[in-house]
Amino acid sequence: MLLEQITSAGIVGCGGAGFPTAVKYNTEAEYFIINAAECEPLLKTDHYVMNHYAQECVQAIAAVGQLLKAKHLVIATKGHYTKEIAALEKAIQEQGAPISIFKMKNFYPAGDEQVMVFEVTGRTVPPGGIPIEVGCVISNISTMLNIYQAQQGISVTHKLLTITGAVKEPKILEVPIGTSFDDCLALAGGATIDDFMFINGGPMMGKTGTKEDFSQQVVTKTTSGIIIMEKRDFIYELLEKEIPQMINKARTSCIQCRLCTELCPRYQIGHPIHPHRVMRHLTITDIPDDIDDDPIWKEALLCCECGICEAIACPMDLLPRQVNIYVKQRLAEKGIRYQKDDKPLTPTLMREYQQVPPVKILLKDGLKQYADLKVEELHKHEASSVNIPLKMHIGAPCEPAIQVGDQVKVGDLIGRKPEKALGADIHASIAGTVTAVAESITIERRGN
Repeated sequence: MLLEQITSAGIVGCGGAGFPTAVKYNTEAEYFIINAAECEPLLKTDHYVMNHYAQECVQAIAAVGQLLKAKHLVIATKGHYTKEIAALEKAIQEQGAPISIFKMKNFYPAGDEQVMVFEVTGRTVPPGGIPIEVGCVISNISTMLNIYQAQQGISVTHKLLTITGAVKEPKILEVPIGTSFDDCLALAGGATIDDFMFINGGPMMGKTGTKEDFSQQVVTKTTSGIIIMEKRDFIYELLEKEIPQMINKARTSCIQCRLCTELCPRYQIGHPIHPHRVMRHLTITDIPDDIDDDPIWKEALLCCECGICEAIACPMDLLPRQVNIYVKQRLAEKGIRYQKDDKPLTPTLMREYQQVPPVKILLKDGLKQYADLKVEELHKHEASSVNIPLKMHIGAPCEPAIQVGDQVKVGDLIGRKPEKALGADIHASIAGTVTAVAESITIERRGN
């Protein structure tokens, strides 16, 4: 019953790339872990959910725990989130739910699912593997709110997100999926600077863009935040990703100090990934022709793309993450995958002492000035029109279930997952008239 409700509601993970939740839950697990770390600096959406929807989330966690037949239900959050922990503990006590709270230290990336599995259970997910291989399923706390709503017959039509940075009024927004970023910025009072860049998501793993790209962006099921910021050379370099220049710089400037490896969170939990070796390999190969089935190149496939190597570790301002991404793309083109083995995995002895405080990330990104902004007010908005992409998360694009001229209500099915394909259905987020159907579906509100 619950799995059918989740499928019908079109729920995908709120904390990452949007893996279809019903597929993830079609299993049994020893641990059901809720990611409530909100580890990307500046984002406050999960804080709001914990503070204001603790009862709903706890009810959903208990229900999913039963579905998974999990022995341990654990909410993993940061120990200094005292207000949020108090709200969750109250809800757990009032409902008598068999849920514990695991208090993590304040480091980045505490919300990486494999790092979180290690913190909570002491188990290392195999390289190239997923948490269920060590008996764990992980979901974001905001996904739990969507599951509670699915239990009430409500599909995923709206999104909670943070808009902050160089804006007049930082806010938590609740907007229909398909709302333009321009509308979101207007709801925050507009930008405080004329020429800006933006990050779709968090400072470390979000996608960067220029002011010229901003108006083309819309809120999707996986939009966690919008950060408006001044142009910065470091961020702009990440945006541009001039591959030949980046590789040439890496070839000539990498000093093989190993810091990118020592601070890599996947290396720290025992994975055989060594970014400094990948950087060194650039000096002896012809790019891209020589990127092949080579053990060192294949280490790049283990990169979680957290960005610590380039934002914190490298003293030469090189971009190991971007190199890893480039290598992964070339390997994917050749159909080369990481081959698992049974070699023992040993976490590093220095891991506890090499964890990166989030404030250091903000300093490198030029975002420290926004760290203390109050982002607590919720603003609910109903857009006059929405443009809903048919592909907005992991899996195949949906197929249109409506046509131009149709009248739809909030929650009506407008995009259907192809049969037997990985994906999730999409629903109308406002009531109105369908005015366009292509790679996205445009709906104009009635009466406009």
